[in-house]
Amino acid sequence: MKIKKLIFLLALPALLSCNLKTEGQSTDTVDRIKQSEQAFVKKGPESPGEFLRSIPFSVTTTNIADYPDGIIPFSNLEKPDQDIPNLKNGTDIIINEKVITVIIDYPVRDQYRFDLRSDTGFTRALLLKKISEAYYKMYEEEEASATVKTIPVEKRTTIYNRNETNGKYGIWGHDIADLVLSGVDVYKGKDGKIVVTLGIES
Repeated sequence: MKIKKLIFLLALPALLSCNLKTEGQSTDTVDRIKQSEQAFVKKGPESPGEFLRSIPFSVTTTNIADYPDGIIPFSNLEKPDQDIPNLKNGTDIIINEKVITVIIDYPVRDQYRFDLRSDTGFTRALLLKKISEAYYKMYEEEEASATVKTIPVEKRTTIYNRNETNGKYGIWGHDIADLVLSGVDVYKGKDGKIVVTLGIES
């Protein structure tokens, strides 16, 4: 997780070329997405406290043509219920605390923070489900508060990527369907509370 942004920066040209149409591109829209991606990478990781550990999220699969070792190194944010039954070590308690703060910082201009509570601690399955729910809530709040609305996928004639909207969080570049969770980083804040940041890939 610590090297995620370096890997992302190296992969940026390929990522953009995959998502953008090759004809009739809107230069302004394409440039804006590139700038947002690069700004996210260059700002560097914001440490919310003392780093404790990284926890990977992966899914077992029978699709050995694409995943020869039988492991998908990420889990689905759009449809978590499809992955939860095959989530590797999905029922193991990975965070023992009853209350944690989760930070979403991608793909948004303004972070979305929320608290999660569980009397029995947190498993990968529970975290994946709750993080997915938070993303859906964030996207809904963005759409409700934005004056620049999301262009529906079927009407994106110049670009495949989601346009940037100007709502509560400033979401840019990606729909929920583009996003997967590869892991989480766990920190202890100065106040002793547990903070979780997300390894979100697109």
